[in-house]
Amino acid sequence: MIEIESFVASYSDADCNLIAFAGNGHVGSKLRDTNLEYRTEVLRFLTGDLNLAPDKLVRDLYDAETLHSKSAFSVRHDFVLMLAQELLSRGGEENVCHYLDCVFRAQDSYFSSQCAKLDDESARDAIKIIDTVIGELGDNTPKYYHAVRSTIENHIGG
Repeated sequence: MIEIESFVASYSDADCNLIAFAGNGHVGSKLRDTNLEYRTEVLRFLTGDLNLAPDKLVRDLYDAETLHSKSAFSVRHDFVLMLAQELLSRGGEENVCHYLDCVFRAQDSYFSSQCAKLDDESARDAIKIIDTVIGELGDNTPKYYHAVRSTIENHIGG
């Protein structure tokens, strides 16, 4: 297995297969995710300094963790919260839209993600992007996008 620090520093699309959700087709207690152990090592390493991770790695980890949550019927709260908060704090259309795509995969990961605390500037930036997405989608906007927006807005000034 690739040494964690090198993996993070040189992360590319080709490396995603080492951290992506790789379930065995079962759910709950019968679920086996063959990448869970290595993904956990990467997440523990990044807990010390998420600034080491490129945006793509943060998005791919959030993708894997929310998919795992869906099949596991549980959530690794600290990791999902950390990744959700990082995506929204980093901002940018790609990160915020990825957050929206993944946040509601499972109720557990949704609730963990909604615990994200942002500084006011990051929150306002995320809201602008979400408002743009809602405007573009119109009547096709998933209802939870409004709930996500509201939760972020409620944290401003708090």
